[in-house]
Amino acid sequence: MLLHKVRPIKIFILSLLFAVSINISYSQDLVDDISSGVTLGDSQEMFTETIRIIGRSRKVFVITNTNQMLFKGDFITIVLNDKDAVARAVVAKNQNDLVGIKILRIYSLKNWKRIRKDLDIKILKGDDSWLFKKEEVKVETNPDENIKINSEEDLYDDNTLLDRDLDSFGKDTRLIKPDNIVSAGYARYTLDNPFANGGEGEDEVFSEFNGSWAYQFADNIWVEGTMGVVSMDNVPANSTQTVLTDFIVRLKYTFQAPLYSYFMPYIGFQYQSVSSPAAGKDATNEALNTKELEFVDNLPKNQVVVGVTILRRLVPGWFLKADLGTDILAIGFGIEF
Repeated sequence: MLLHKVRPIKIFILSLLFAVSINISYSQDLVDDISSGVTLGDSQEMFTETIRIIGRSRKVFVITNTNQMLFKGDFITIVLNDKDAVARAVVAKNQNDLVGIKILRIYSLKNWKRIRKDLDIKILKGDDSWLFKKEEVKVETNPDENIKINSEEDLYDDNTLLDRDLDSFGKDTRLIKPDNIVSAGYARYTLDNPFANGGEGEDEVFSEFNGSWAYQFADNIWVEGTMGVVSMDNVPANSTQTVLTDFIVRLKYTFQAPLYSYFMPYIGFQYQSVSSPAAGKDATNEALNTKELEFVDNLPKNQVVVGVTILRRLVPGWFLKADLGTDILAIGFGIEF
């Protein structure tokens, strides 16, 4: 009778111990699985971007954001060859598909010298310590960096000049952002021709077609070169042709105007050359030949010029252009790039 009572108790205890051992084993396996599966995958994923602009001080870069993975405040590492850490930076401005970054420190001066415009680079977001596990990399501070950043808050302190540097470098102070404007124009060239109207003389008007290229070498300061050609038939006499070539160099400054327009006062120099192969070739009238040659010789102008260029934006990238000056009165179209 006692034997029957002991056996069920023994069976219950054995079953309980078996269940506990199974539970402990399963729990231990689960903890091991979780521990082995935790990685910093996001911090080790790199993506490719391209350097578009490098500041003169090499402290501020503008790079692409084609992957749309960079945002203001992100700490990033510039990497070459998927393993060579070059520099540490912070994203200080995000606009469209471009971001402005501020270089905080340089890891390798040797690799830093390889950084150039239009170079494809690898970007590592966040923690970059895994790059240095295999070998210790000596951190070399940027010799151009005069600002000490002790914490993340310092990155947005006014004393760090981050935003101001990026705004200046990003050409935010420029009224016209691109560096170049090319244009084509049409002008009317008026000539007092003493040989016209049977030798009585009269004013004649001819067409001049010209082209210009303006380059913005500093904020709102431009240098422009213009070349125009005037083809004049029956000048100085019948059955002759005179071609005048006009060269103008101007220095301009941009001012904002209403209605999406800009005023650009300028000062410059105008040089003209003349070609008239048939002038002075009348074999029957030597006196007339002399007058024609003197007229052609006195035709070109070499002078200092002043005036104003007016640009009216039509659509993004395109302008209606007018030149009003002592050198020329012209109208045309321009495109920026």
